[in-house]
Amino acid sequence: MDENNKASGGRDNNARLLPSLGMTLIARWVLCMAAIGALVLTLAPSSSAQNPEAQPAALSKLRATLYVQATRAPITNLESGVNHLAMLSETCRVEHGAQACGLSDKPLESSKLEDRYAYYVKEPVEAHSKAQGLKIQRQNWEGLSKAATSKK
Repeated sequence: MDENNKASGGRDNNARLLPSLGMTLIARWVLCMAAIGALVLTLAPSSSAQNPEAQPAALSKLRATLYVQATRAPITNLESGVNHLAMLSETCRVEHGAQACGLSDKPLESSKLEDRYAYYVKEPVEAHSKAQGLKIQRQNWEGLSKAATSKK
């Protein structure tokens, strides 16, 4: 009977250890996941570091380049550039605001390439050119016309 008691006692001890063993494994797993998460957050680049390509001035140059390229090639050939600009523009919107990045306050509701081109490239470039306008002063014209007549 002692062997039976030892055997049953062994089962009772094992049955008592299983819940605590399970909690220990769960606790170890949770601690391991927390350590991995902390490591990833430490090694990941800071979200406050700004992407230089997502600055308003850099976006303006990229837009102008795509706008000119679209006059020479079909928009489908520019899809990767438009998509890259869209990603940078949305990053800029988050960091600097829609107006600073040349975007509309209203988000784009379409996934068509032509609509993305219009939203991220064409409309901002044309709005910028209208806002800037041509700054021509009449006195510059008069100086040029006098110079032209004196050469004759």
